Amino acid sequence: MTTDVTGGAGRRNPLPPPPANEGGEGRLVAQLRMLHSLGAKLNQLNDVRRIGAVITGELRELIDYHNCRVYLLGEDGETLVPIAFRGTLSEYEGETFEALVTTLGRGITGHVAATGEPYYSPNALEDPHAQQIPGTTEIVESILAVPLLYRERVVGVIVLSKLGVDQFDASDLRLLEVLASHAAAALENARLLEAERRAAERLRESEARKTAILESALDCVVVIDHEGRIVEFNPAAERTFGYRKEEVLGRELAEVLIPPPLRTRHREGLRRYLETGESRVLGRRLEVAAMRADGTEFPVEVAISRVALPGVPLFTGYIRDISERKRAEAEVERALRTEREAIRRLQALDEMKNTFLQAVSHDVRTPLSAILGLALTLEREDLDLPLEERRDLARRLAANARKLERIVSNMLDLDRLTRGVVALHREPTRVDALARQVVGEAEFLAQREVRVDTDPVVAEVDPPKVERILENLLVNAARHTPAGTPVWVRVRGHDEGCLITVEDAGPGVPEDLRQAVFEPFRRASLDQPSPGTGIGLSLVARFAELHGGRAWVEERSGGGASFRVWLPGTGSSGPHAPAGGPARGPAGTEGAGDAAPSPAAAG
Repeated sequence: MTTDVTGGAGRRNPLPPPPANEGGEGRLVAQLRMLHSLGAKLNQLNDVRRIGAVITGELRELIDYHNCRVYLLGEDGETLVPIAFRGTLSEYEGETFEALVTTLGRGITGHVAATGEPYYSPNALEDPHAQQIPGTTEIVESILAVPLLYRERVVGVIVLSKLGVDQFDASDLRLLEVLASHAAAALENARLLEAERRAAERLRESEARKTAILESALDCVVVIDHEGRIVEFNPAAERTFGYRKEEVLGRELAEVLIPPPLRTRHREGLRRYLETGESRVLGRRLEVAAMRADGTEFPVEVAISRVALPGVPLFTGYIRDISERKRAEAEVERALRTEREAIRRLQALDEMKNTFLQAVSHDVRTPLSAILGLALTLEREDLDLPLEERRDLARRLAANARKLERIVSNMLDLDRLTRGVVALHREPTRVDALARQVVGEAEFLAQREVRVDTDPVVAEVDPPKVERILENLLVNAARHTPAGTPVWVRVRGHDEGCLITVEDAGPGVPEDLRQAVFEPFRRASLDQPSPGTGIGLSLVARFAELHGGRAWVEERSGGGASFRVWLPGTGSSGPHAPAGGPARGPAGTEGAGDAAPSPAAAG
């Protein structure tokens, strides 16, 4: 083996674009298959090494790598330990495998873990930041390393190598980053669950040891007569209750050792036994509250028996302080609750993954099938197509590719928002000009009548994210209304910010679904399954909330849906801007109309 990725911090080299004959349908279908297979397998695993083995196996189906290693950051926050390896060289097996262990900041692997950024070495043999593994031969390799990030924290690294110079491309990096986000969550949850189980087991062992000690220390002996007065009080009882024997002899047990609320019950039980010979406590172990000399209460376990002697009856109480056991039981119960919560989180993650796969499978497969069919048609040499038909096929091919790109971008944006890694970059922006630009570039609106009505509005917003808000609202309107349905786009502003409205004259959104359509993977319709992945409108709401605003849907007067986004900030507008704003955002600000519930749903 020529080089390992352990040695020095380095530069990040650019990756070449994917070869033309390797993109398109085959790679994207493989990606979908990988996501489905990985989600199904990881849902059933709670061991990090088994998860690492599944990751290396799934990657092998997508990237013909030379070898693949998955590292996990140790509990010390410094050591990077390989938990899985898959490759074609035997030098990594056996003792040499230990040479792959590295530390934070050391080598390409350590550098990626320290910076949280991917690293690409087109020729590791000439890369000054790579190190050769002792005892291996020099072979030219390309190395691609990607961090495993969980909530902006590095938990490990995935490293791929391939024989030859510059063997990876940009699509390999993108695929590896998508896989890394899923892998990091699975590994971190597995490690968390294992740590919680170990903690619970330690608490159980601690409780068992404490119980054994307490069993051997069950030597508090208190003897009372038929009047309930203490006649014997051994040294262990003196230590437990804080009394000297001379202080308690001849005194009533109920007044000395029993808390006030329980004294009457004790006296009544003793009287009933002396009168009838019946008792509910003799021969049983009871957990009750006792009282020390200083008045503090504590739990004890008591076993009471009658002394088998002729004459006046005596009763012996064998008492054990179980304060430590109760504390240990409470700790175990807390640990078990923590473990149950971890299991609940894992189950929620499983449900989210399953919902995700169900939501995107159809909408990814449809443009992929169209791309494949169009590409195969253009590829045929036996068809002599007119130039105009070829141009039409190429336009349709590009439109489906852009549709697929929007779906993948939405999925990646939702993942980044969920992990909290999206930052807001505000700048003064002409929101009205931005809206007209988005409408003008929306090729999916070519067959629709779109009416843009804006006031001059300047607001402190993040322009790319506002573009995504507008684009997803327009895609939603186009997707959920019949062809030819008119669409209205309005931008209004005043001192509190700006209001973006996208309306259509389609079937509308039912009132009981007007909140649900903004939830991830939620779709709705009246009579048939609704198109779309259920991500677009959730991104609209998330981006609005990121600005401190909100998104909602109302009825449109005359029928249809009125989707609205309120973005607070410094705004200025023309003479038609509304004056003032409502307490919870401009739910009643002017639009194209307000009426009619609609089943337009998340796109």
